[in-house]
Amino acid sequence: MLGWIITGVIAVLFIIMAIFLLNGKGAFLIAGYNTMSDDKKAAYNEKALCKAVGWLMLVLTVLMMFFPVIAHFEIVWLFWVEFALIMAVTFGFAIYANTGNRFRKEIDPDLSPGETKSLPISKGKKLAIIIGIVLTVQICIGVGVMIYQGERDPVVSVRLDSIRISAMYGLDINYANISEIILIDKSMKDIGIGSRINGYSSGGQALKGHFSSAAHGQQLLFVYSGSSPTIRITRVLGEDIFISFRSSDTTKAIYSDISAPLS
Repeated sequence: MLGWIITGVIAVLFIIMAIFLLNGKGAFLIAGYNTMSDDKKAAYNEKALCKAVGWLMLVLTVLMMFFPVIAHFEIVWLFWVEFALIMAVTFGFAIYANTGNRFRKEIDPDLSPGETKSLPISKGKKLAIIIGIVLTVQICIGVGVMIYQGERDPVVSVRLDSIRISAMYGLDINYANISEIILIDKSMKDIGIGSRINGYSSGGQALKGHFSSAAHGQQLLFVYSGSSPTIRITRVLGEDIFISFRSSDTTKAIYSDISAPLS
């Protein structure tokens, strides 16, 4: 749920900005261009630049909306396809923006009033605009990666003398530091989630990171809160760790794997 909310808020903001830009307005939203002096800005076809960046933002917004879906269904290959598409669109736009003298204009005293002619864009100005575009793309990718890592089930594996949890806030747990591993026939909601200290919470469903509850104190969660059963790893040093997956069968299988070395 949180992934959809975060993505939705960013998408709405991007769409509002895109609407302004597509109408040839809102040039102040373009990083790099908005820091130029008025004289330097006058050398650009502002409306053409705004419209091009507006279309870019719309395309990125559509692509970004797929991240929560990919995270929910944990389609790893599609995540990388999405990532590649965003990068392709970005670099494609950079090539488009830097060829054909599309956004550069300069007044020529020999031309009639209002007439302009296209001149090459200076490398410095190109770089400033590209940096702004890249920063926008980084936001899209950053949000997508956060949602994907937060929503997907953890990967739990047994090493020679430790348990490895590969996920957001993941860690290796040495068996020497484990006093007990039990399977609780309850969901994390029933056990007691508590309040988030430092972690990811998708509206109370996918939970990862450090939480604190009245019943268990500080705890490290890698759970899908409404799913049962739940694995509890009690450590000699450090907070208790709770793990559960969307599938109860997966949780039971992982419990069998990680508890076997303690038998």
